[in-house]
Amino acid sequence: MAIADRKRRAFEARENLVIEHADVLLGEHGYLGLNLDELADRVEYSKATLYHHFVSKEDLMLAVVDRHFAIRRDYFERAHGFNGLTRERIFAFGIADRLLSLQFPHGFPLVQLVRQPSIWAKCSHTRKETYGTTGSRCFELAMEVANEAIKEGELSGTVPPDQIVWGLVSLSKGAHLITEEGMFRDMKEVESQPLQFLFDNYHHFLDGAGWSPLRAEHDYETSRARIEEELFSEEFASLTAS
Repeated sequence: MAIADRKRRAFEARENLVIEHADVLLGEHGYLGLNLDELADRVEYSKATLYHHFVSKEDLMLAVVDRHFAIRRDYFERAHGFNGLTRERIFAFGIADRLLSLQFPHGFPLVQLVRQPSIWAKCSHTRKETYGTTGSRCFELAMEVANEAIKEGELSGTVPPDQIVWGLVSLSKGAHLITEEGMFRDMKEVESQPLQFLFDNYHHFLDGAGWSPLRAEHDYETSRARIEEELFSEEFASLTAS
């Protein structure tokens, strides 16, 4: 049993190493620049060893996405447990997504790419299941906060909670994709603050849904600073240092 356990741990460590290096290559060169020969050289394993872990290059890409999703789930668990108002906690999910986008700027476009039918079809069933399970958990955590807000009387329930969460997801995903594409870089009025616009739009949306306290009634910039400090201080510090 001890030998089998050591082999399993070694297999997992090797797989994680490959995924981490593939993540870096995808960030540097994109999908077309992900060369498995270069990756094999970086991790100092044979190309055949890579295929022992991943059924295809596309499966490896999904493994990178699953890595990002696992990190998001961890961040969302922290946001869910934040000691604050329900609206502060739902805002904390947006801050978590912002952090993830700063750590992995290629992450949101990569999700779009990997879900293309021609790529998705070449991914393993196991990694597809992980993708679905982890993504669903993130949505469930946000739903729990929305339902708690209704229970606490901070959200009327006039707008269904799943519609609110879906709206926030749409705002977040769209904004991060647009930011990575850089389509506004030449527009002086927006080039420096695209993510601040996203936070503003969160609050416009939540005000419209009647999630109290409204923005005019609470200092959410102070909330944002407290969330970043209490939940994600190490991660933001690491970004600053790099």
